[in-house]
Amino acid sequence: MTAPIKPRLLPITSPASALRPLLLGMLLGASLGAAQASPEKAAKFYEDALQRFEKGDLSGASIQLKNTIQEDKQMLAAHLLLGKVLFKSGELKGAEAAFEEAVRRGVNRSEVAIPMAQLYLQQGERKKLLEQINTTGLGPSQQAELLTLRGTAYAQSGNNTLAAKSFADAKALDPRSALPLMAEAQMQLRAGERDKARATAMRATELAPTLGLAWYTLGAIQQATQDSKAALASQEKALSINPNQVDARVSHAALLMSMGRQKEAEEDLAMLAAAKQDDPRASYIRAQLASQRGDDAAAKKSFTEATSMIDVMPPGLLIGNEPLLLAGALSHKALGNNEKARAYLDILIALNPRHHTAQVLLATILLDTRDYGKAQPLLENLLRAKPDDPHVLYLLGSVHLARKHYSQASDAFEKSAQRNNSPDAVRELGFSQLGMGQDKAGLNNLEKAFADNPKDTRAGVQLAMIYAREGQSARALQTAQTIVKQDPSNLTMLNFLGNIKGRIGDKAGAREAFSQVLAKDPAFRPAGINLSWLDIEEKKFDPARIRLKQMLTRVKDDPDVLFELGVLELRAGKPAEAMIHWQRAEDVQRADPRPGLAMIDLLSSQKQLDKALATAKLLVAKHPSKLPVQLALGRAYLAVGDSTNARLSFQEATRLAEFDAEKQVMIGRLQLMTGNPDGAAYNVQKALQARPDDQAALVLQVEVEARRGDNAKLDAGLKLLNSKYPGTLPTLMTSANVAMMRGQVPQAVTAYRAAMDKAPNTGTALLLARALIVSGDTNRALSLLEDWSKKNAEDRTLLKALAEVQFQAGKTEAARASYNKLLAAEPDDADTLSGFASLQQRMGDPAAVATAEKALKLSPGNPELSDQLGWLLVLNGKAEAGLRHLREARLRNPGSGEIRFHLAYALAKAGRKAEAREELTAALNAPASVQPSAELARLKSELGL
Repeated sequence: MTAPIKPRLLPITSPASALRPLLLGMLLGASLGAAQASPEKAAKFYEDALQRFEKGDLSGASIQLKNTIQEDKQMLAAHLLLGKVLFKSGELKGAEAAFEEAVRRGVNRSEVAIPMAQLYLQQGERKKLLEQINTTGLGPSQQAELLTLRGTAYAQSGNNTLAAKSFADAKALDPRSALPLMAEAQMQLRAGERDKARATAMRATELAPTLGLAWYTLGAIQQATQDSKAALASQEKALSINPNQVDARVSHAALLMSMGRQKEAEEDLAMLAAAKQDDPRASYIRAQLASQRGDDAAAKKSFTEATSMIDVMPPGLLIGNEPLLLAGALSHKALGNNEKARAYLDILIALNPRHHTAQVLLATILLDTRDYGKAQPLLENLLRAKPDDPHVLYLLGSVHLARKHYSQASDAFEKSAQRNNSPDAVRELGFSQLGMGQDKAGLNNLEKAFADNPKDTRAGVQLAMIYAREGQSARALQTAQTIVKQDPSNLTMLNFLGNIKGRIGDKAGAREAFSQVLAKDPAFRPAGINLSWLDIEEKKFDPARIRLKQMLTRVKDDPDVLFELGVLELRAGKPAEAMIHWQRAEDVQRADPRPGLAMIDLLSSQKQLDKALATAKLLVAKHPSKLPVQLALGRAYLAVGDSTNARLSFQEATRLAEFDAEKQVMIGRLQLMTGNPDGAAYNVQKALQARPDDQAALVLQVEVEARRGDNAKLDAGLKLLNSKYPGTLPTLMTSANVAMMRGQVPQAVTAYRAAMDKAPNTGTALLLARALIVSGDTNRALSLLEDWSKKNAEDRTLLKALAEVQFQAGKTEAARASYNKLLAAEPDDADTLSGFASLQQRMGDPAAVATAEKALKLSPGNPELSDQLGWLLVLNGKAEAGLRHLREARLRNPGSGEIRFHLAYALAKAGRKAEAREELTAALNAPASVQPSAELARLKSELGL
């Protein structure tokens, strides 16, 4: 008897994710699938490609994989294997594109982590490697290899401390691997630790005596230590193992040339040319040999070949690569290109100009053009020479403030203000203090700066906005009026006065101010937009639409007007027209992310998650330093199940949010959703630095320690929360969740009931029902949900929960009725269809497969739905048909033991025993391990496990 489909139950293990199964359909919907493919034909092409790849027929494998993708563009395994084939063939850009396409379509990043890391290193993209590739989901030996690659990237970036740590971690994970030793030896050599480098490289050859790269590494270190004889022997050993190893061949040629054995060196170079291995170092050696022969034409040709190859290399590949930098500089010098030669040498020696006035002027220009990366070190060098220069301090503070380094900015502005008592420095000090969360001190300095100089609109505008935000309406209005009195003809400030009136609730006054501006200048765009916004708020869509379109006749494709038109059409119930306006607004400018953010929100609400992610990626490329954009990208990754990249986006958002407590808490919760409690803990730390008693941060602190499993810190956090905010709803819910996590079910039920009494809502009702189920009182849970459902008949989340509990309680007919009611209201909800398919399977309804197929079509990137459909097909005797879906599910979620067991089962049915054994082994060791069953036991016995 085959294993039944398991019902989708309310979770009982993680309070933080209690609502996730119930909300899955709402959160993870996707667009409809692509055009009709031919899975059967594609599967045959793929299997042939796989066999060719295993035999080393890379060309044939590539052709068959392209045939596979032509037949079925959605087959994840084909995209992944194509990347491996192209990488092994040396087609790095093509391999990168194939791997990225595989990931874009849903392959888990752990599947491509190592080859992508190797690609990034070979292409000089170390920053991308360090930011995007981590060890999540890898086994110990793979982790060691990836840590070695990361260590190499750190070392090449000049961060030897982190490099050493990566190498040490790699050696601890895989003590028999030579790879971390080889990389560490190269780092030690660059750091001048020659004896250590030689000893480390020797240990690598002892561990891996048949690895050519280990001997090449030892030879390179021996050559650098001027032990040419030993170096030559090592390189010859490397070449005896692998005659096609380019680095060893080039090094061997250079050694021979340095020893006066030109003819033998030319033989090495001829072998490289015959193998069509173009290397700039080889071209440089050829040029040197030609020069020694007096053949200036041949030397010039080879020098030119060297520079033409080096000049087109990415800067990242050159930085830290001394042989290439030196070859480039020497070749350009030989050709008379001194400026270009100097550029390469500048990377190494970092020349430091000494003229103080010129440096200050340069720093000012760099600041004006927002080139903060060059301005900051230049100013810091100037400050070392003149620590008390108030102007340099002010400029350095401005750089830090622009980069949101608020603490450093505050320090610089405070010193500048002390030295010349400048109101400008006091104002900027206020801004930096506000950024640090020191609201009182920041406000005091802004007030001081504005009092000293009432014409300082920068200080006045910020003050008025702060007052309005804090509910100090009279002071906000007075400050805005003071600014306007300084220059009554300034339409910008009159428009700002209208904004302040709107913020404090005086809509009529705001309309009057905007109308005054337009009476003076009908073409003043901000006032026209603001007046239209008031119309939109009051649902006066027609006059707003007419005004905005008239504005477009004056300035065609005005992005701000287009954005407001999009907002108008969305509010008017016309999302398609809204999207057209926002897309146009996005296309015609690169300064404002609002149109892109609006498109992401709309696509997400329409469950077009792949399109939302693609839009978010384009937007973050335009606005990498804007917090809302990074958050949108992280949420888009999270929505498609890519927790690794979501985590990276939220880490960047954490940096951008600085000391904004509310934003840090929000980011921390997002980090928990990605499975990153350490990241969330850092968000808590930053939030509490700004607001030590912030309740939301204290709640998050408890949740973080619960996720980490640190009971002592958890108890301390819970005690602190209860002492500061006793009996409040957040405290009750947090206490209940912790009790539930600890298996203290009666206490959890009591706390949830208290929360329900204080503020009854569906979320609390669901958590209380879950606690009742865990306590064994399913009937009371059902009664609770049924009663609450009667009071909230339109609440579909509640109805989903009711259907699942009915299913769990064995009340299949009642569950069917609930699912039918849900599907009548939302026939295209993938999560509902998936739950219904499970119910149909239990009831023996043959329509289960069709229901699961529909669910997957609605959410094609969902690994759980791919697994469900594949498993149903297998259970119905269609192993070959199910195999394709199970392969895709496994690639999207390789950490699921259940998915890998299903795939192993199907592979065994299809006769692929070796692959089945590999998958079943992985299933048994997966982070989310497979549950014991008779089918699992039989398969283990069949496969000899």
